[in-house]
Amino acid sequence: MNDLYTLTNCTIITVDDKDSFYANGTLIVKNNRIKELGTSERVSPLGKVIDMGGKLIMPGLINTHTHSHSSLFKNQADDMTLMDWLKKAMWPMERFLSKERSFAATSLSCLEYIQGGITCYADQFYFADTTAAAAQSSGLRVFLAPTVFTNPSPETTDTLSAAVDFIEKYHGKQEDTLVYPCIGPHAPYSVSERLWRECAKLSEKYKLIIHTHISETIDENNQIKEQTGMSPTQWLNSMGVLERPVLAAHSIHLDEQDMELYARKNVRVAYNPVSNLKLVSGVMPMKRMREKNILISMGTDGAQSNNSMDLLRDLRTGVLLQKQVNEEATFFTSREAIRMVTINGAKALDMQEQIGSLEVGKRADLIALDTTSPRLCPLHRSSLKNLYSTITYSAIGSDVCDVIVDGKWVMHDKKVLTLNVSDVQKNAQEASEYLVKNANLS
Repeated sequence: MNDLYTLTNCTIITVDDKDSFYANGTLIVKNNRIKELGTSERVSPLGKVIDMGGKLIMPGLINTHTHSHSSLFKNQADDMTLMDWLKKAMWPMERFLSKERSFAATSLSCLEYIQGGITCYADQFYFADTTAAAAQSSGLRVFLAPTVFTNPSPETTDTLSAAVDFIEKYHGKQEDTLVYPCIGPHAPYSVSERLWRECAKLSEKYKLIIHTHISETIDENNQIKEQTGMSPTQWLNSMGVLERPVLAAHSIHLDEQDMELYARKNVRVAYNPVSNLKLVSGVMPMKRMREKNILISMGTDGAQSNNSMDLLRDLRTGVLLQKQVNEEATFFTSREAIRMVTINGAKALDMQEQIGSLEVGKRADLIALDTTSPRLCPLHRSSLKNLYSTITYSAIGSDVCDVIVDGKWVMHDKKVLTLNVSDVQKNAQEASEYLVKNANLS
C-alpha cells in the first residue's frame, strides 16, 4: 500500500475524548500517521483511494498482558488448579523451549493477534530477543518484557543479565523496530528481593515499564504474607518498586490498603477475565478499583490459560462477568468497555499520545470490522451507543478484516500480508508436538 492513502465509505469510531464518530467517514493516512479524518462531505481524498465498502473502522486493540510463547501449550493440561497447572504441565513443557521454538510460538501468537484485530500487545517472556524478531516479522507493535526469575529459565541461569542484554539492544530503537523494551520480574512469589530491587533500578535507568503479576491467587498472598508480613503489593511498595511505572496483571486479591497504594502510585492493571475464570483464580474487584480511579486495561493472558487470544471475545465475557458479580446491569457500559481495550491500553503503556484513538497526528494503528457479518447486523450507523454495543456484545475476532499498524497494512480483506500462514502453523505444530512428547504429557 502507498505511503499516502485514503479510506472512504466507512463508519469511523475515534474513541477520542469527545466520542467523535462518523457514520459515513473518510480517513487519510500519510506515512505512519493519521493526516485527516471526518465526514466524507468534509474530507477530500488524497493519494490512493481505498473504498472500504461500509466497514467499521476503530482504533487497533491493545492487549496489555500476554505470553506469546504459550501458543504451543494451547489445550494442554486443562482443568487443573493454577499451581498444579504450572508445576506439572507448564514449567515441564517450558524446559524444552529453544530460540527456534520460541520463534515458532510467537509467530503463531502474532498470527492470532492480527486476525483478531490486536495491533499492540504487552508480552512477558524469556528468549525475548527471538520473540522480538518474530514480532517484527509480523509488523505488530510490542511492549516486550524479558522475564526475570530467581530460578534459572529455559534460556539462561541468569535471567537478569539476559534481560539487560535485550534492553540494551532495543533501547531507543522503538521508532524503527516497533519493539518497546520493558522489564518483567515474574511475580512476588518467584522473584527474590534482590532481583526486585535490581529490576526497579533498571526501570529507572532506562525509563522502563515493570510488567508483572500481582495477587493472582489467594495462595500467592498467603505465601508472601507468611514470608514478609505484608501483602504482595505492600511488599513491593516497601522496596520502592511502585515508585516506577508498574503494569500489574490480574490484581484479583487486593485489600483496601493495596488498592489505595495502586491509586496513589498509579499502578496500571491488566484485567484477564477468561484466564482467571479458567484457572478459578477469582474475579478482579473492578468496581472498587474504578471508584479509586485505578486505570484498568485488558489482556488475554497466554493461550495456555485462555486457549485463544481473541480480545473481543474476552471483552464481552469480562463485561458480563463484572455486571453479574456486582449484580448491576448498568455497571460498566459498552463505551467504557471499548475504551478499556483501546485508549486505556495505550495509557497503561504510556502511549496515549501516539495510539489508542483515531486522531490527527497519532500513529495509524487501526482495524476494520466486516459489517456484512451476521453478528454485526443490524447496524445503526447513526447511533454511537449502538456501534459501541455491537462491538462489545456481538463482535468477535474473526469479524476483523483489515489491520493497519504504524500506517502499514498487516491484513487486508482477511489476508495476512506479513506472515506465511501455512508455514507459521506448520512450524508451531511441530514445535508443540516436540514439547508435549518430551514433557510426557501426550
